[in-house]
Amino acid sequence: MRTRSMAALALMTLAAPRPGLAQEPQRADTVSVGAVAEGKKVFEGKAGGALCFSCHGMNAQGMPGIGPNLRDRKWLHGDGTLAFLEKLIKAGVAKPKESAVPMLRMGGAQLNDAQVKAVAAYIYSLNG
Repeated sequence: MRTRSMAALALMTLAAPRPGLAQEPQRADTVSVGAVAEGKKVFEGKAGGALCFSCHGMNAQGMPGIGPNLRDRKWLHGDGTLAFLEKLIKAGVAKPKESAVPMLRMGGAQLNDAQVKAVAAYIYSLNG
């Protein structure tokens, strides 16, 4: 009995994080491949009528003075989580910090909740 508990303790000790050792960063949110694919269609204007690409570029690397890069992990108006992205897409950005052009709610389209979640998943995946 004591041997079994000592072995379990040894395994837990080996698996425990040790000070000074780098650990893989963990992302709190997960997105499905299907949601990302659908979100890419929304982003590119192929579904839902949003024209995200016209300000952020077809590859989402931004357009100077118009729309920021969405691939660089620099978030001007929040923390980059999936919930933040969904909220930002729904609300838009009336007073952008680094652009002369406001971001319209849902990219100026009438996206449904599934499309908002999908485009948020796509943008989230770009920072992967």
